[in-house]
Amino acid sequence: MATVTATIGLTSRDISDNGLSSKTYASTAAAELIDYSEDDITGDAAKVYVKNTSSSSTQYVEVAIGTTGSHVEIARLYGGDWMFIPYTGGASADIIVTPSTTDSVTLEYLGIY
Repeated sequence: MATVTATIGLTSRDISDNGLSSKTYASTAAAELIDYSEDDITGDAAKVYVKNTSSSSTQYVEVAIGTTGSHVEIARLYGGDWMFIPYTGGASADIIVTPSTTDSVTLEYLGIY
């Protein structure tokens, strides 16, 4: 009997070179998750995926748009929660996160543009 082995490749200029990334936080201070100017997420049709990998139902991370000094909360992700949003970025429009506790929390994220 014959065996067939298939492979699939994906090449697209619309998927970030960084792919799925993660950052771990252990502070309640606001911090940049995605820096618009440095993470090369450009264009009006960009999308952002963020997931709180914690399993805690009480530990959350506030997700906001702005700067670490001035931002507007757009979501609160508890353990296991995720979001997928359109994102146009721009000056003073970074993705900012603020963990609710000093317990270590890891966020997965991906920019698609």
